[in-house]
Amino acid sequence: MKKVLILSALIAGALFSNAQSVADGLLYTGQDLKGTARFRGLSGAFGALGGDLSSIGSNPASSVVFANNYAGLSLAITGNENDTNYFDNTTNTSINDVNLNQAGGVLVFESADNRKISKFALSLNYDLNRNFDNSINARGTSPVSVSQYFLNNANGIALDNFVVRPEETVSELYQFLGQEFGFGAQQGFLGYESFLLDSTDDSDIDNTNYVSNTGTGSFNQDYLVQTSGYSSKISFNGALELDNKWSLGINLNSHVISTERFTSIQENNSNTDASIDNVRFNNSLFTDANGFSFQLGLIGKLTNSLRVGATYESPTWYTVEESQIQDIATSSTNGSTAVVRPEILNLFEPYRLRSPGSVTGSLAYIFGKQGLLSIDYSSRDYSQLRFNPDDSSLFRDNNSFASENLQRAASIRIGGEYRINNWTLRGGYRMEESPYENEAIMGDLTGYSLGIGYTWGKTVLDISYDRSERDFSQQLFDTGLDTRAGVQNSMDNIVFTLGFNL
Repeated sequence: MKKVLILSALIAGALFSNAQSVADGLLYTGQDLKGTARFRGLSGAFGALGGDLSSIGSNPASSVVFANNYAGLSLAITGNENDTNYFDNTTNTSINDVNLNQAGGVLVFESADNRKISKFALSLNYDLNRNFDNSINARGTSPVSVSQYFLNNANGIALDNFVVRPEETVSELYQFLGQEFGFGAQQGFLGYESFLLDSTDDSDIDNTNYVSNTGTGSFNQDYLVQTSGYSSKISFNGALELDNKWSLGINLNSHVISTERFTSIQENNSNTDASIDNVRFNNSLFTDANGFSFQLGLIGKLTNSLRVGATYESPTWYTVEESQIQDIATSSTNGSTAVVRPEILNLFEPYRLRSPGSVTGSLAYIFGKQGLLSIDYSSRDYSQLRFNPDDSSLFRDNNSFASENLQRAASIRIGGEYRINNWTLRGGYRMEESPYENEAIMGDLTGYSLGIGYTWGKTVLDISYDRSERDFSQQLFDTGLDTRAGVQNSMDNIVFTLGFNL
């Protein structure tokens, strides 16, 4: 007899969860082009320049380049569009959003004449690292049913564990399976309880083999992924300038991730050997994380025109908490329906995630008061992505996959600025290599930017437009229906920054 655990807080200790994957680790720890309109107008090529609030997040020495106290905030209008190809059928989705993209300020302190430290600065800046608002829809006819996902999770688990006793509810059994056997057993139970699966021998409670009721043939599928939320960074910065030539800085960064992902698959078939002809399976995953990192930066004036920069960014150490709720509904060829809605929120064991650090080298040339050219080159070893604790078989597999399939990737950012009286024109280009050795999983990112700025008195208004494109593949499920859909993603951003020289 199974023991049903009744808790005031419904906790399921998952032994397996398709939420805690390498792909999600990259999603949580990645960064989009962020920051002020000036920073984005140059595609982020600011490592040797400084004098911009968002450049502080790229090179901590940037704050002391400011000539005076300064404060600013930025508003972004974001468009995210996906063309998803699934079995030769292409579906377009798009989503638009408006958010506070950046806010911060810097205090600059001049030293007395003939001091070794000619100037120092303190600053605080907020940047939205990544906006998770997105929608992907894959529609097509597949030779593999979603029932294979439930079948793979059910096989090997005794039928006795899937039978709801008269003294218990579906919710209690679902909860029990999560606590005693893990996430995979819950998936098998959902498949069995919704009649998507049958035991090969209903008379044997120890039987561990199951069959699908969706038959053989083709399956019309509509798979939807909708995400929302954000990843942000607050930088506490200090920097100093030595001999009016070398600037040194440090950032202590606080990171926050908050996101929700809703996935749904609708499947129907007309197979002659099927007893179930329609399935709808929904999942909602909630993720919250807090992290810490630090940065060290240097900017040097080799001549009045030539600048160099260097930045070390440490790994970011996150503590991640995830929860999930699920439901499934099926209809049979005889007209009956089944809905399984446990209404149990699975609270997965918190885990630690370490994103890889990076190093950046920068070079800039200043054309007096008329303009500038700048270039940044960064390198990040994604194979160092790590999940902990490593006594978990899932996390060991994740770490092994990262070591074997992720790579060191470079990014290049190039930007320029030209001034005409109170106006400034800007442009930039960037390229980021794929973190995957296999670019069929994710390709390189390319992007460009344009910008304009106007200064009157002590006030500055900057506007920028940037666009980026990247191809990647979206895997539907981690087992059974592990087909990948090809996605062509493009992002467009318009950013407005209002700045004040104080």
